[in-house]
Amino acid sequence: MVDILILLPIISIMIGLYFITLGLWELREGVNRHQYIKYMFTGLFLLFILTPLVWMMVNVLL
Repeated sequence: MVDILILLPIISIMIGLYFITLGLWELREGVNRHQYIKYMFTGLFLLFILTPLVWMMVNVLL
């Protein structure tokens, strides 16, 4: 159980970076600007908002 709690922020970071990469790829293609905005905001949310919240939750639970 403790291992999963420690892995959640790492998984959140990896998924956030994946969405940012997809957003940059979409921007490079230049086909759908709305898709770029969705990918970038999702990735940045996961990276800068959700990850610290999960770290704080893990610290409180442990």
